[in-house]
Amino acid sequence: MQKLILIILFVSQISIAQDKAPAVWPREFDLGSQKKITIYQPQVDSLKGDALTVQSAFKLNEDKKDVYGSFSLKSKALISKDQGVVTIRDIVVTDVQLPQGKTSPQTLKEDIQVLLKGKELQVPYQTLVNNLNIQIGEEARPQLKNEPPHFIYTKRPSILIMISGDPVWGESKGAKEVKRVMNTSALILNEKDKDYYLWALGQWFTAKQLMGPYKLDKEPSSKLVMIKDELVKEKKIDPIAGKTAEGKSVYPPGEVPDIILSTKPAELLQSSGEPKFQAVQGTGLLYMSNSPNSIFMDSKSQDYFVLVTGRWFSSQSLAGPWRFVEGTKLPADFKKIPVTSPVAEVLVSVPGTPQAKEGQIVSSIPQMAQVKKDLKPKPIECDGKQKWESITGTDLKYAPNCNTPIIQVTDKQFYAVQDGVWFVSSAGLGPWNVATVVPEQIYKIPSSSPLYYVTYVHIYGASGDYVTVGYTPGYHGTYVSADGTIVYGTGYFYPSYVTDAYWYPAPSTYGYGAGYGWDYGAGFYMGFAWGSWMYPWGGGYCCYGGIYVDIDVRNTYTNWGRHTVITGSGGRGVTVNKIGDQKFYRAHGSGEIYTAHDGQVYRRTGKGEWQRNVGPGTWDPVQKPDTPQLEQMHQSREMGNRQYDAQRSRPQADINRNLHGGGGMRAGGFRGGGGGFRR
Repeated sequence: MQKLILIILFVSQISIAQDKAPAVWPREFDLGSQKKITIYQPQVDSLKGDALTVQSAFKLNEDKKDVYGSFSLKSKALISKDQGVVTIRDIVVTDVQLPQGKTSPQTLKEDIQVLLKGKELQVPYQTLVNNLNIQIGEEARPQLKNEPPHFIYTKRPSILIMISGDPVWGESKGAKEVKRVMNTSALILNEKDKDYYLWALGQWFTAKQLMGPYKLDKEPSSKLVMIKDELVKEKKIDPIAGKTAEGKSVYPPGEVPDIILSTKPAELLQSSGEPKFQAVQGTGLLYMSNSPNSIFMDSKSQDYFVLVTGRWFSSQSLAGPWRFVEGTKLPADFKKIPVTSPVAEVLVSVPGTPQAKEGQIVSSIPQMAQVKKDLKPKPIECDGKQKWESITGTDLKYAPNCNTPIIQVTDKQFYAVQDGVWFVSSAGLGPWNVATVVPEQIYKIPSSSPLYYVTYVHIYGASGDYVTVGYTPGYHGTYVSADGTIVYGTGYFYPSYVTDAYWYPAPSTYGYGAGYGWDYGAGFYMGFAWGSWMYPWGGGYCCYGGIYVDIDVRNTYTNWGRHTVITGSGGRGVTVNKIGDQKFYRAHGSGEIYTAHDGQVYRRTGKGEWQRNVGPGTWDPVQKPDTPQLEQMHQSREMGNRQYDAQRSRPQADINRNLHGGGGMRAGGFRGGGGGFRR
């Protein structure tokens, strides 16, 4: 099956120091008075905002005898998804379970509190994901629209170029007679009564009409070339390079793709020649094996199903018409797709599957950072005097003609958000300071507003010179649908602000190959398809060429630079603290100790059998009917540690993953125009 490549970009500027080994468990500490305590890997109970509750088993050695117990704690979390680490800080020990021993539970509670005061612990991020048990329907879900986009099916390699609504023409700098389309990030030029020119794949394409058909042509006049070179240098257009991260062309030598333009929400479906189908093992489903899209056929009904932006659409013909299908009404065989199948990534979009649940959990976990209170926003530009429009359903207003979301709360209270950080000012144009609190009414902005995505940026607290901030994937356009699966975009078509000189685009759902996936070893991930120069949501991220951007691990806070933002223990100014006389080790079977919600301590033997501690040196077997929850805890820890270790041992380089649903190379992306980009 032809596959698009997902490249996860790891930010080297804020990497975890490889010599600190912050997530190795268990840990041994000296409590004094000939007492030592070994703490086993913490198990996350719950996460609400940045409030984290945790349990951990321990082994207390006093008078050369081992006694097992457990303790619970409340803490604050600092979550760094891109580094794969959850830092546990501001620890308060709430309970200690110690069935036997000379030391009383209260005394040991006080000892552990002293031990952990002002210190930090770390667990792998994937452990947090695996431990959480968020119930379906627990959190509010936004109102989403699911009207089908315009599907374009082609049997040839093609490039889809999006224009945000009817084309708006503006003058080119230094050559006013040359007009270009402002509301697209692709470069489309035209002189009166002459052909249209489009730059892509390092070549010029021409057409008699704006919407095509386009064909390769020789180089145009030098003034068009100069306009192109200047706009590429200023990063105001997408050059649509058509290359992989390694600089290789995504097309075979001599192959020229078709150019397809759209002014309305659209998605590209492709096959390499006539469609070819293969059976999905253990089901009545067939999948199109010569397509980069997730296209299926139900052999019973002969209906086609396609997965786009996490939404399912169905048709009796690849030419359409297509209709939206609720995930709960998919053929039952979709749930039966094996996790080892070439199309297993779609399981994250099938309601009721473990993969869908993981996607929902991940969408609730914030990427967090600490920012200095003296941080200042990047230059905010507006097209002339600020214009204020009301936000439906609220008393708020926003300025659509600015390159940064600016919200007016009162005549003397304005808020702006850039790269996951809130700023506040008494005037619409500043000066701006880092906000320490955000008015509640901002979080009531409805999904029908183009600024809805800012409601997923939060402030968790302020202390000293720093403010703790964070955002969940909704900031980048990922939401939980009514089916309990994650989808990209609200589905609303928001009007963009565009003139003959400026384009400040609103978020868009379709046209960029947004997709989600799941891998047996890597877990959940999300991203955009080939050629999307800037992904169409939230903060701008510029990346030329054929790459996927994984917006689950992509850390927007690194846009502020290494010396400005701390995103975990590897950040500037933060060190891994030593606690007492600790040491790291991996003794045989030492990591196989767990605690359950009842406070009891369990261990897993090398044979996979479970035992419960009933006294010093005494372990009773656990009956089979009582082991499923324990086995789930074990698998959760093993997966978390395995994925964390793999990430730490992986060189700071790109990683290839398979992800369908992109639909080929895309461009015309979303962040372009003459006056700068929304952040």
